[in-house]
Amino acid sequence: MALEMEVDANLPVMRKNRVSTGIQELDLILEGGYHHPANVMLLGPTGMEKAVFAYHFAAAADPKKENVYFICGDSSPEEVIKAAENFGIDLNRETISFIDCYSATLGKKKEAAPAEKITVLQSPGALNDLSLALNEAIRASAGKRIRIVFQTLSTFVLYNPPESINKFLNVIEGRLKNAGATTLYVVEEGVHDKQALTLLQRGMDELFMLEEKGGKFLLIVPRITMSVPVKLGASGVVVV
Repeated sequence: MALEMEVDANLPVMRKNRVSTGIQELDLILEGGYHHPANVMLLGPTGMEKAVFAYHFAAAADPKKENVYFICGDSSPEEVIKAAENFGIDLNRETISFIDCYSATLGKKKEAAPAEKITVLQSPGALNDLSLALNEAIRASAGKRIRIVFQTLSTFVLYNPPESINKFLNVIEGRLKNAGATTLYVVEEGVHDKQALTLLQRGMDELFMLEEKGGKFLLIVPRITMSVPVKLGASGVVVV
């Protein structure tokens, strides 16, 4: 049975099967946030915008009810924490753990968070090890909701053959959703061909797309058939 998000009586129509994006104005538009439990893809051009969406989502977790696992594919936990700090977002929290698939490829040492909060894997190509780490995350989160961030899923696609990625996603998407997780998969636009994108979207429950037009960004939200203008500010992503 899926765990449900509590309804805030002070806000209009905040549905139970939602989990906060961490951006209050966007939560109002989405009637509470991303679907929960769910596999959610955020597709957009290269830049900080997608990463900051991920930071907001991770930081919005209720420490008493939710665990967060931030999977680093293209940057170290230290770099992620420092980048989030630039927008006033604190990811150096007890309930936020990191699965670091990046640092070992450069011989880096983990420094940004306590050692017990970081699981270091050999590389983004170690899909079997990543699957085991996610199994452990599910086990450690029994009785709690789970938020998971893949930053970025594109990195794992580039490191692995299509059949391996397909098999990996087929297994973990169902496993995480059944465990009561909402997983945010950040995907780089322009990196993958149409066939690869189709493969990645196949198991997703929701697809959000960032489009840049004239230096401004629109968040395309298919389920409400509208575009939401957003921008980066001092405190992260804001709806404009």
